[in-house]
Amino acid sequence: IMCTSKNQETDRVWGMRQGARGYITKPVDAAELQAKIDALN
Repeated sequence: IMCTSKNQETDRVWGMRQGARGYITKPVDAAELQAKIDALN
């Protein structure tokens, strides 16, 4: 899961193309991050 302050569509697409299985932008919501982590399992 990539966690970054970059939130433009091009940034998200780049991250996913680099192999990230998730992309979340700062500030991070703890519940959202946990849900993304849980979804990986």
